[in-house]
Amino acid sequence: MNRSVLVLVGRFLLIFVAVLALLAGIWRFAAPGYAWAVAGLAGPVFRLMEADDVTRIEARGDELWVLREIMAGRNAPFTWFDRYVFFAIIPLIALFAATPGLGLGARLLRTAGGLLVLLGVHVLYVVASVELSYAAIGLTRVGPMTARMLDAWQVMVRILWEAAPVVVWFSLTFSAWRRRFAELRAESVQVERPGSATVLGTGWKAKEGTS
Repeated sequence: MNRSVLVLVGRFLLIFVAVLALLAGIWRFAAPGYAWAVAGLAGPVFRLMEADDVTRIEARGDELWVLREIMAGRNAPFTWFDRYVFFAIIPLIALFAATPGLGLGARLLRTAGGLLVLLGVHVLYVVASVELSYAAIGLTRVGPMTARMLDAWQVMVRILWEAAPVVVWFSLTFSAWRRRFAELRAESVQVERPGSATVLGTGWKAKEGTS
């Protein structure tokens, strides 16, 4: 592998690990605000999806609690999500911070865009996982959907949730990576050409001298 590529990848990994370690330490302080944002966005989505409007969602510190109405004016806890469910925003920020070939403005803009997309994914994950849990235990009628189909949907939602940070980051930084690798290839060609030209030039001079 080209030495420049190794340096590029090594630098990327070092920055990624350093930023990840730094942000992981402060996530516990940022998690309550993020849980509040997810709760504020998920509530209206639940109301849109449910004809009987039985789900209530609350941020309690760094935890997200889902309650279900069991009778008029009375709610019972159904499930909860801890702060590590949404921890993926930390490696996402670290990936953007370590990506080469981005100016400060572009880096900040893409990081903000990526975080907004991931926030939307987390909101949909909460809604989908709760509604699928309702269906799995018979609290919601889902027509002819079988238990195997429900399991498949739950697995799919889980995979999409876990893959989302990498997919979002790669989608928003692919052009920067492609441009940087193109620059490395161009630099490599420029380094090789002078040596070849010198050898060729020397050969021609020797030939001319003997004629």
